[in-house]
Amino acid sequence: MLVKLVGTNASLQAYGYRFEKDKPVRVDDAKVLAELKERKDFELLEEVKSVRRKKDQGKSEEGGNDADTGEGKGTE
Repeated sequence: MLVKLVGTNASLQAYGYRFEKDKPVRVDDAKVLAELKERKDFELLEEVKSVRRKKDQGKSEEGGNDADTGEGKGTE
């Protein structure tokens, strides 16, 4: 889970993590998360996992870029 320092300090060292104001830090320890949740200086954020869409592999559009060389298909 991501944790963000929202207090008045510019940065803070706590529970073995360095928190900077408004910069999310990944914390996976459940005990640490429980402690931070009780403190008003911290905000726990839900992580949004990005989903990558798979393009049709093996098919290329005419005039598209060749991923290996970065050249346009029109140059072949």
